Amino acid sequence: MHTRSLTEPDLPELLELCRQTLPLDTFSLPILRSRIMDEPNRNPAYQLSAWEGSRLAAVLLGGTRESDDGTYGALRMFAVASAFHRQGLASRLLGELETRMRGDGLRTLRAGSAAPNYIWPGLDVRYTPAFCFLQKHGFERTADAVNMDVDLRARDWSTADMEARLGASFAVRRLEPGDREPFEAWLQLWWGAGWRAEALASYGNDPISTFVATENDHICAFASYNVAALEGGFGPTGTEPPLQGRGLGRILLFRCMDDLKQMGHSKAEICWTGPISFYARTAGAVMSRIFWSMEKQL
Repeated sequence: MHTRSLTEPDLPELLELCRQTLPLDTFSLPILRSRIMDEPNRNPAYQLSAWEGSRLAAVLLGGTRESDDGTYGALRMFAVASAFHRQGLASRLLGELETRMRGDGLRTLRAGSAAPNYIWPGLDVRYTPAFCFLQKHGFERTADAVNMDVDLRARDWSTADMEARLGASFAVRRLEPGDREPFEAWLQLWWGAGWRAEALASYGNDPISTFVATENDHICAFASYNVAALEGGFGPTGTEPPLQGRGLGRILLFRCMDDLKQMGHSKAEICWTGPISFYARTAGAVMSRIFWSMEKQL
């Protein structure tokens, strides 16, 4: 058994490992490439894998994120093939990650809360062995997050009538390549670095997976999908506070839902949900997944 950094040519083996060990989630090579190889400030020394010959036995993938308290370590994914359970592989990889992070001056390691470009907003509570593993190694629960499911087949997501009621000064459209500079500046003004990074990631999708509302040709609201979490994930989204309550968020949500429906999805997942009642009332969304963020000091 040998340990090394995960590389892009390893992604097919990682995909197979994810399919075997993470049955609550649906992965693809593009998703893994985007979430792992396009990791912000990616450090290959934190993306660990264990191999038995040419067979991928386990992974434990870390990274770093920024908060008001400075840089912290993020534990983004870990999985062990069933044939290698109870051999201490995950513990060995975690110990190695912690040693490397301490050596780089990091003092906190969090499982979950790894925005932007996150895979999950925490640990899905149904992955019971994963919780037991983290608890055994000194992690403590610090926060909760909720995802909600939307049945895309349940309604017509047309927004023409709603848009007509907005008034002549408003327009709703897909983000365009030429919008990038003003959109980035607007995101920085209102929403900060995390949402800025995720929304701008929509430029990597075809079509661009962000819709915007404008007032007198100035962007005032946005909604994105397929920019974090897994395929079919909705968010982030936001409307300038002075314009909240006018229905812009609903229209942008419906535009994204219609896009996903036209792509052949039957379900969308609203990720790291904030206003649960809004999505339940507006889109018939139901709470579907509960996540716990966990943390330890290094």
